[in-house]
Amino acid sequence: MMDFVLASLYLVVWILTLVWYQYRNRQIDAGSAIMASYIGYAIFSLLTLADDFFIYDKLRLFPYIYLYTMLMIALTPTIYHHLSPPERIEPPRTRVLLIPCVIVIVCGFLQLPGLISNFGEGVVGLFTNADAGQEAYSERLEEASDAGTKINNLTAILFNMVFDCGVFLCFYLMTLKKKNLLFITAMLIAVFIGMIIPVTMGQRGIVITCALTVVVGYMLFRRYMAPRINKVVQTVAIIGAIIIALPIGAITVSRFGEREGNIGVGGFINWYIGQGNIYFNNSVLNAGGIRYGDRTINLFKRIVVPDTPKNYNERRDKYSKLEIDDYYFTTFVGDFVLDFGPVAAVVIFIVFNLYILTVIRPRDGTIKLHQMLALYFTMCICMQGGMTLFMYSDTSNLKIIVFVLLYAYLRYHDVLLQKYPLKKHEENC
Repeated sequence: MMDFVLASLYLVVWILTLVWYQYRNRQIDAGSAIMASYIGYAIFSLLTLADDFFIYDKLRLFPYIYLYTMLMIALTPTIYHHLSPPERIEPPRTRVLLIPCVIVIVCGFLQLPGLISNFGEGVVGLFTNADAGQEAYSERLEEASDAGTKINNLTAILFNMVFDCGVFLCFYLMTLKKKNLLFITAMLIAVFIGMIIPVTMGQRGIVITCALTVVVGYMLFRRYMAPRINKVVQTVAIIGAIIIALPIGAITVSRFGEREGNIGVGGFINWYIGQGNIYFNNSVLNAGGIRYGDRTINLFKRIVVPDTPKNYNERRDKYSKLEIDDYYFTTFVGDFVLDFGPVAAVVIFIVFNLYILTVIRPRDGTIKLHQMLALYFTMCICMQGGMTLFMYSDTSNLKIIVFVLLYAYLRYHDVLLQKYPLKKHEENC
């Protein structure tokens, strides 16, 4: 009974937080979407606790207080930005932004032949073969031992590296007065290709992560878009969501339907979405050790320590004595706590988000694109990891490198413009 009380209190706290935020803000934005997702995960946690099939340890109050505090620290830049939103975005006046956009488009469209050839076995197979989703997922698990050790598809790697930044730039382009609609359409198609390819491999997590990234990108820029553009984006989003939801549902039925006694698909959906808060509460703060950054900063650490585990199979073997590993969801907060410990994780969160707060402060009602990029990065972390794990871990450290490079260029370019202003500025295309 006490477990339900604590989980319910955690849910109520997030509901009150969203009510307070909406009372102060008066509009729906990225902060609203992120908090609403946390409420959703808390609801599914309650549904999971009500199912006797899944067994957990007793819940405690302090882990929920810790988790809520850390999530609010991570949300601070988002809350600050939306409670005092800038009136306009200052264009960076550079055509170099075309480079990541072109990479997204080219790499996305280069994957079309493989998508078309696998369409029958992948997407269509999900609706004609009850075991298609499970078989595709099993094949991916067999390849896990090679993950992080060799390059199998350079185009896919480049595409994944720039995907999140590509979503950011795609929605930014929609805010400009002079829009290249053909270019924007090509980017949207490439993004959709990136979301549908994992479906052919029996993967849902990547698709959901990409969808959450798109939600964050749109919510961040929607106030700067013309009403007509907003309506078009919302219509396309609804259609895209329906198209993607069908195969995702088929994968879920294939993987969980009639495989585990009487639990059924619904029970596993509750567990899949709601487990993060529960497993964090049970094990993360007393896991029996830490991973010393082997997940969250994997690629960076491998440069210094060559014997760092290269994938999750190797990492789970190395840290098999921990009470919990990344097979289970513990939210992105859980990943940092497991990697660095409860105290160090708090320090990392405070220092990082204080830095972002200093970076994103607008001037005279105007915010610059590099400031929006820094804010967007924090929003992606909060939105993507509220249910699962830190999505920029392992080889996805490459995405962080892309963020840093793009931010550094935009910031450096802005400094140069201030010192050496152009006589004739041109709007970014």
